[in-house]
Amino acid sequence: MLPDTSVSRRHAKVTWEAGDWFVHDLGSTNKVFVNEAQAERQRIHPGDRIMIGTFELLVEPGAGAAAPEPDPVINATIVRKVSDLVSELDGVSGSMALDSVESITELPEVHEPITETPSTSGTGKYFEYLNRLARDLIHTDSVAEVLEKVMDIAFAALPVDRGFILLGKSTRAVKCEIMRTGDKVEHQPAGDVPVSRSILRTVMEQEIGFLTVDAMDDTGLDGKSIAIHNIRSAMCAPLWSTDKITGFIQVDSPVQTGSFNETHLDFLITLANYAAVGVQRVQERRLRGRLERYHSPGVVDQVLNDEVEGGQNLRNATVTVLFGDLVGFTAFTETAGLEEVAELLDGYFNLAVEAIFEQSGTLDKFIGDCVMAFFGAPIDQPDHALRGVRAAVSLMDSMDLWNAERRRAGLPEVKCRIGLNSGDVVVGDVGSAQRVDYSVLGTTVNVAARLESAGIPGEIVIGEATKQLLGGFFELEPLGPQALKGLQQSVEAYRVVRTGDKDTVPVTRIS
Repeated sequence: MLPDTSVSRRHAKVTWEAGDWFVHDLGSTNKVFVNEAQAERQRIHPGDRIMIGTFELLVEPGAGAAAPEPDPVINATIVRKVSDLVSELDGVSGSMALDSVESITELPEVHEPITETPSTSGTGKYFEYLNRLARDLIHTDSVAEVLEKVMDIAFAALPVDRGFILLGKSTRAVKCEIMRTGDKVEHQPAGDVPVSRSILRTVMEQEIGFLTVDAMDDTGLDGKSIAIHNIRSAMCAPLWSTDKITGFIQVDSPVQTGSFNETHLDFLITLANYAAVGVQRVQERRLRGRLERYHSPGVVDQVLNDEVEGGQNLRNATVTVLFGDLVGFTAFTETAGLEEVAELLDGYFNLAVEAIFEQSGTLDKFIGDCVMAFFGAPIDQPDHALRGVRAAVSLMDSMDLWNAERRRAGLPEVKCRIGLNSGDVVVGDVGSAQRVDYSVLGTTVNVAARLESAGIPGEIVIGEATKQLLGGFFELEPLGPQALKGLQQSVEAYRVVRTGDKDTVPVTRIS
C-alpha cells in the first residue's frame, strides 16, 4: 500500500515471469515510470527506479535467485449473519451476560492486560474480555462512557489501529459518537469520519458482520471513499438491540492487509451486541428517571415496555384534569420562615403525588403551591374521571390526617381546594428545543384551573363533563352555573360529598 491520492486504487503489480521480474501498469491514472520512462509492461533489474505516483521505488538484488512462493489466495470478504452468531452463543450474548453479571463479579476492579495462559488463550481470552466489559457496563451512567469502554476492549483484544462507533437507525442518519486512533479518543468528532458508507449499507441491509481482508482490492466496495480514507483491513458489525439495528462499530487498519480473521469478526459482533445493550440500558435508566417525575411506577413500566406511546409526539386524548391548591399560602409565607415554607410544601406535595400515583395518574407540574395532574394519558383509561375524583378524595382524607398531626404539634391547620374537569385535550411533550414537559393543553385544562380557583376551601369541585362520566358513583351537590374568569359561558359545577363511593366499582388496574 502506498498511502497517497496520487496512487490509484489498483495502480501496478510486479510479477515473476520466466526467470525475470516485470512491473505492469494496471490502468492507473498517473501511470508507471521505470527510470523516468513510462512503462506499460517493463522488465526490471537491480538498480532500476520505479515511479508510482509520488513514490520512487528502488529495485535491489534479493538474497537468492529462486522465485518466491506465490502468496495463498485469500478471500477478500467474509460475512457472518448476526442472528446465527447470537443463537450459537446461547446465553453468552451481550444481553444475557449483562443480566447475569453477578456471576462475574470476581474479576478484579483494577484491570491489568489479559495475558495468554492455558485458560485464556484463543476463545477463552475473548470471553475474559467480554466478562470484564459486562461487569463494567453495569456501572456506567452515560452513553459516552459505555462506548469508550467498548472501544477500550476492542483495542485491547483486536489488532486494530482505528475504531468508530456510530449510532442511528439508518446509514444516512448515523452519527459518529466516538472515534479512536491509537490512544487518541474523540467523542462526537467534527468533520468527515473515515468510515465506508458502502460497508455500513451492506451491514445494515443484510444484517451481517462484515470483514474485508483488503478493502482496496475489494471490487464490491466503493473504491473512491475507501482510497480517500485509507481503509485496508476492516471489520464492521451492527449494534443490535432487540429486533432493530441502532448503530455500527467499525474497526480497521489503514496500513496492513489481512489483519483480521473470522474469530476476530465473531468477537466484534458480540462486542457490538454488548455495546447495544449497554447503550439501551443507559437510555432506559434516563427515560425511567424522567418518567418517574410524572407517572406512577405501573405507568412507567408500561411505557418502557412499549405497550403505550411515551408521549414523544402531541396527540389528542380524552382525560380528566386535576388542580389542587393550598388555601392562604401566600399569607402564610409572609410570616413564616423559609424552612417552615419548605416543610409545608414538601408535606403537601408528597400527599398529593401519593394520591395521584395511587390512581395511576400523571403528575403534570407543581405551580407554586398548586399541583396539576391528569388521568387518561399516556395510557388510555376509560375510567379516568373516576380515577381523578378518587385521587382528590384520597388527598383530602390525607390532609385531614395531616392536620390532626399538625394540631397535636401546635401547628396551624392547612386546607386545600381541588377542581376537576374532563374533556378533550392535546397531550405530549410541550416546550422548547432545550426543555420539554409532558403536559396537556386545551379548554378542558383552563376550566379545571378555574373551578379550583373559584372553589371552596377543603372541598372538591367538578365540572359537568366529569359528573356525567362518574355514573353516579359519588354523591354530588349541585353548585349551579359558575361564571368563571376568562370564560364567556358559565359552567355547571358540583361539590363532591366525601362519604366515599355510593357503590363499589373497580378501577381498571395497571399491571
